[in-house]
Amino acid sequence: MHWMMWIFWGSLAALFLGSYLVDVLTRRKYSLGQQEKTLNQNLAEAEARREAGRSDQGGMF
Repeated sequence: MHWMMWIFWGSLAALFLGSYLVDVLTRRKYSLGQQEKTLNQNLAEAEARREAGRSDQGGMF
């Protein structure tokens, strides 16, 4: 049973160490909080704003 503890904590430590190394090697390029939008997302957002502007000018109908 003692060896199971070493496998569990060893794999957990390897996971944290691996994620830290990826973070350092990529120079913290990837952030979960702020993601850059793709060109397709930017075009869709611009189209939605144009469409919303058009529908506001029509009055009730």
